Amino acid sequence: MTTDPAEPKDTTLVIEEAEDEALEQRHLLGQLFAALTARYRDDDGHLNVGVKRQDLLEALHVNKTGLNRLLDLLRQQITSLGLELVEYRLGRDTLYCIRTLYGVPGELTDPEYAVLGVIIATIEQASKRRRPRRIATKDLETMLVARGRISRYQLDRILRRLIELGYVTRTARCIAYGPRLELEFDAERREAIASAATIYLAGAIAQSEGDTE
Repeated sequence: MTTDPAEPKDTTLVIEEAEDEALEQRHLLGQLFAALTARYRDDDGHLNVGVKRQDLLEALHVNKTGLNRLLDLLRQQITSLGLELVEYRLGRDTLYCIRTLYGVPGELTDPEYAVLGVIIATIEQASKRRRPRRIATKDLETMLVARGRISRYQLDRILRRLIELGYVTRTARCIAYGPRLELEFDAERREAIASAATIYLAGAIAQSEGDTE
């Protein structure tokens, strides 16, 4: 029985190609992990989390199928590290980032949490009614400033802080969720915060009505 002398060469070539592909895949996964764990500030000093899908496609030089395959592989590998891959929407963009499965130290003061809670409660109620996920700035001022919970200066300062940390975004008239909010506050936690904020607002209303008697 004779053997084809070309067979060992072909097998070696296949092995080398497989090793090169595996090396390239590890390289891409390393780039992907580094990108999705990074936090950065934009030109306005606002904290941003995550990377847009289109930016990943261009940076990694892969198509959508290749990117989805890499994301699935990364998702499998990081679970044992107590991390998870998160996909979320911000405006019209789809973004990805990595977050811990465990709690992270809070960096907000009680007044900042209170204002954030009111924002969450209002936006969650709007979402349930299929309305835009935002709150008008004037409505927030009515709930907090007009009812004497905090001053306008305090509200402006707190909103700047929440924007800088990436919890909310603000246009001329409205406030919406920022990139960090839905990442660090899942649906269950947002619901709990909304309930607490509703009680907080009820106290504000009661106090306001008592002051007018």
